[in-house]
Amino acid sequence: MTRIWQSGKRVNCELLFSWFVFLLFFFFSCKTSWERLENCGFFNPSYQSWEISEWLINYQGGFVRRGIIGQLLWTLEQWFPFDIRVTVTAFCIISTMIILYVILRIFRRQGWALLIIPTGFCLGFTMFSTWARRDHLSLMLTYGLFLLFRHAINNPRKWTAWTAFYLVAALQLLIHEASFFYTFPILMLYCFHYSRSRQESISSSVTTCLMRFLPVLLVMAAVCLFKGNESTAQCVWASWEPVISNYQADAATIGNGVGALGWDARVIFPYHLVTSLVGQTNPSGWRIPLVLFNLLAGYFLLTRLNAVNMGVYRTRQMDHTLMSDVAVIQFITLLPMFTILSCDWGRTLPYWIISSLFFYHTFKDEQVAFAPQLTRLSTAVQQFITGNRFMRSPCTYILLVLLAPVPSYFAPLDHINTIQQRICLWFADIIHPIATLIS
Repeated sequence: MTRIWQSGKRVNCELLFSWFVFLLFFFFSCKTSWERLENCGFFNPSYQSWEISEWLINYQGGFVRRGIIGQLLWTLEQWFPFDIRVTVTAFCIISTMIILYVILRIFRRQGWALLIIPTGFCLGFTMFSTWARRDHLSLMLTYGLFLLFRHAINNPRKWTAWTAFYLVAALQLLIHEASFFYTFPILMLYCFHYSRSRQESISSSVTTCLMRFLPVLLVMAAVCLFKGNESTAQCVWASWEPVISNYQADAATIGNGVGALGWDARVIFPYHLVTSLVGQTNPSGWRIPLVLFNLLAGYFLLTRLNAVNMGVYRTRQMDHTLMSDVAVIQFITLLPMFTILSCDWGRTLPYWIISSLFFYHTFKDEQVAFAPQLTRLSTAVQQFITGNRFMRSPCTYILLVLLAPVPSYFAPLDHINTIQQRICLWFADIIHPIATLIS
């Protein structure tokens, strides 16, 4: 009886602690997003802001990356005038609701604890936020592409499946070319090992893989080739000036997102690398260990999702080795985003975590193994975690969620806007008047 009571007490404490942390992060995620919406004028933000201007890129200056949505918005506005800012803000909120529903549905089907969802590793810094921009849409297309590819590769003679896959792939790359890194390399690797599992030679497997992904690679090459320049940015912005002038006084200043078309890679790449590792303001090398700690924390939280039990449904056993394989592959393919192509850790981390979850959920039952060397490494790491009483403890998982200094953007602790720091400031705001009153 004592053992049962003690076990029940432990589970109850675990449930209470888990839900407290979950609701705390969810509250501050929504609070942060609301403040961002207020700071940019809620439904009346500036057209020059990143949140809006990146959606304005169109083809009025010629074919250019990320231009398909802007071209659609521009065409529709010519027919039926409307405020682009309201549309973009509403779309960001709706897309958050959709991806949140999909993620919750997957977590329920897989029997995973919900604790990671409102953190900065998953949706914490992009939930209901216009700063997420196209991220949620791109990630949803990634999930759709995983499902389409699974259907197509299992029905290789069904041309409609492959046509649908290529059309959605082209759409995704034309919306946001960075989605290539967390969508297609792992599919190409899976395609190669799928062919090998059917006793095809290495050369035949490589050829099959390249032929199947040739249309995708051609679209990606076109997007990279026509990346834009200052002249393109000026043409794009000029096409919007009549629209902007109807709602905003300053229509001459080019918005940040459109202006980025003219960035010089020789300047931006080193800037991104330094900012990602040592911070933007007051850069310091001591932040590098925090960066490494964040990446290790992300790997641990991703591969041990079922370490805690939040009591919503029965947790199920996860294939830790397969999840580890997927996490490592996705991290390697996203290295360009973690280094020279971006310094927005608050967006790149969710690319890594969410795309890995989508891939695992889609292909876990397909019985296709990745490289044996990678699997042996993943097995060794996961066996070490399982064999360590401290590391497999639910309390360790919960504490890591609380203590990992996940950056909102740029290197860790660069700004006072991580969830953890905001919590400390919030408690300080509460305690200060009480302490003043007592004194």
